[in-house]
Amino acid sequence: MNLLHWFIFALYIAGCMVNGLRWSRIAQREHYIPGSVLKFYIRWIKLNKINYLILIIIFIFIFLSLIYELASFVVIFLLVIFPYGLTYASRTSAVKITSRLKRCFFVYILFITLISALSLVNNLGYFGGLVSLLFSFYIFDRSLKLMFNIEKRLSNVYIESATEELSKFKGPIIAITGSYSKTTTKEVLVQILNNQSNIFSTPSSFNNRLGIARAINDHDMSKSEIAVIEMGTYGKGEIKEICSWVRPHISVITGIGPVHLERMKTYENILDAKSEIVDYAGAVVINGDDKILIERARTWLNTKQIVDCSIESDQALVYVNFELGMHTVYLKGKEICKIHAPEVQQLSIALSIGVLYVLDQDINTLLEEPLKLDSVKHRQSITEGKKGQKIIDNTFNSNPYSVLSSLKLLEELASRESRLWLVTPGMVELGSEQFTLNVAFANEAANIVEGVIIVGLTNKKALRLGFVDSDVDIRYVNNRNEAVKILDSFVNESCVVLFENDLPDHYP
Repeated sequence: MNLLHWFIFALYIAGCMVNGLRWSRIAQREHYIPGSVLKFYIRWIKLNKINYLILIIIFIFIFLSLIYELASFVVIFLLVIFPYGLTYASRTSAVKITSRLKRCFFVYILFITLISALSLVNNLGYFGGLVSLLFSFYIFDRSLKLMFNIEKRLSNVYIESATEELSKFKGPIIAITGSYSKTTTKEVLVQILNNQSNIFSTPSSFNNRLGIARAINDHDMSKSEIAVIEMGTYGKGEIKEICSWVRPHISVITGIGPVHLERMKTYENILDAKSEIVDYAGAVVINGDDKILIERARTWLNTKQIVDCSIESDQALVYVNFELGMHTVYLKGKEICKIHAPEVQQLSIALSIGVLYVLDQDINTLLEEPLKLDSVKHRQSITEGKKGQKIIDNTFNSNPYSVLSSLKLLEELASRESRLWLVTPGMVELGSEQFTLNVAFANEAANIVEGVIIVGLTNKKALRLGFVDSDVDIRYVNNRNEAVKILDSFVNESCVVLFENDLPDHYP
């Protein structure tokens, strides 16, 4: 190779390094799951139509680069911005340079080096660098796959340390899972129990294997009397593995819904994965309004204490009725207390009372005075904007259950003069039902709001279709920051704005 060829070869490799920064961000946000980089790479191409044109231009210049070397500079430039829209800068949260990310990036570089070396050995010049840059997203995904089991073994030291900490803990351990309301139920339960006990709970959404272990290792468990641990899953076997060392005494299942259908494909798979939480528990507290969950619970009756909690039926062991900002709690058909809290916490309150019942707590004493629960951050939190407008912040997550509750709250906060606005990217991870459910969400919102700002491309078609027959003022932006700027240009103190969901910036 001549000097120009070596220079082009070096630029191709440099392009691979640069692109690795974007793939790193996707990998970390998607919990290093193999296949995640490829999935989002394809999404950006499909949803941003300009990428089809760029892809055609890329292949034209790749062909030209085999004849005219200088065409390679165009190829390199296009491949470091492709797919267009997936930027290098982080908006929602910065990439954390962890040891795991460093190891994955190192393996990625090894793959690129191997491909390039094979190209040089076979006298193919800078062709290996071209292939590496063109398929860098796939190479990064292969690095994730290669490292997945290795990383799991490396992390065992943290699991062993957490297991040792838990072995010294003598209090009851409560584990919570479900397709929705996991974190809200955990926060509500902790607020109630904190009145009389010192509680350990996993922070934020630290609900996977390493997150739970880290929370336990960073906390002095000897000072706690009760442990409340949230557990999430992306597939079968994960919760079972966590429970094998956490060993909960009481398990809570909030419900089975379409959230994570994208990963688990069927409701039966979701139910199987969530049901792993009952294996070690002596008592199971369940959402008694969930038919698929009730059906499965019948198979546990011979070996577990089952506590059904409802917000629909007063025949359940625990029933919570919401009216005019007040939750009235019934146990075995008898009213036991009233709780001030947002309506979105109704199911979580019912499940929490179910846990107190299993713990044999003196509920009447614990809730002797009307208790007022705080709203959970970013879950229908109500604040005031710079222009005096009311803001409903439900940006943490969205599902088909919470969006209806959010829309109801939006109506309740409105006055006769109010203009109601919705800002949303829609709901995600709903698999084959995602399009239909987002259309239905938009249909419901069209009956309530005067204007909507649709964020991003992920659910743009579905949301637009849901509003198509309405008089709603529809606007489109790339991200939530742009939506805020638009709103600030015209909102006033009579407006009410619902921010429903906020996707990480690796979503189109």
